[in-house]
Amino acid sequence: MSESATRGNGRKQRDGVSWMVTFVDLVSLLLAFFVLMFSMTTPDAPQWESFTASLRSAFSSETPTRARKSLMPETIRAEDPGLGFDLGYLQKLLEAELARDALLRDAEVAPKGGRLVISMASDVFFRPGSAVLLPSGEGAMFNLAVALSQLDNRIDIVGHTDPRPFVSPTASFSSNWDLSLARAFSVAEALRKFGYDKPVEVRGAADGKFGEIDTALSQEEQYRRARRVDLVIYRERDRR
Repeated sequence: MSESATRGNGRKQRDGVSWMVTFVDLVSLLLAFFVLMFSMTTPDAPQWESFTASLRSAFSSETPTRARKSLMPETIRAEDPGLGFDLGYLQKLLEAELARDALLRDAEVAPKGGRLVISMASDVFFRPGSAVLLPSGEGAMFNLAVALSQLDNRIDIVGHTDPRPFVSPTASFSSNWDLSLARAFSVAEALRKFGYDKPVEVRGAADGKFGEIDTALSQEEQYRRARRVDLVIYRERDRR
């Protein structure tokens, strides 16, 4: 075969594959474009949470009760490793989420002294003079445990009573101090039962904070607000 024929065949072979180089370059550019577009987008939070909740429900081995959707978004994180969630942000989340529960919707969520306090009326969860949690409060405690379990913040539980003397010959408690502590302990035990396994400090305050209640309210309303269990959420993380 002549030299000129050989060169001609070589050119034909190169021309036959040159389009593939251009095609590969085009595909690479398109791939880079779509990767760039994806990296610049932010997933829609409600849709994403709904999607992940569906996955958890589909693949979870838990019972339907335990597989309920979490109250708190799982995507929020504390910015400072020494602090928990921002209390202002946390207040808005809790107010919105607790409103979904028939018993917790009446709980007051308010900042006090650099802390966030969830005040739950004892009349809703306990019978008069009792520290045994009513069956109707089981679901509320479950929802509360799910929400709190996703927080790193330190949490205390404080029981309160009204200032009326504790007088009952058949009562299990000798004073308001005993009753307030027992109710706080019952709430702590219910939270632990439903999955909140972080350490908490449980205290009884009886009517020690009664003076902080608005005196413009009627006496009965003051007493009603005094009978409560507070969950005190601190700004710092729980390191106990």
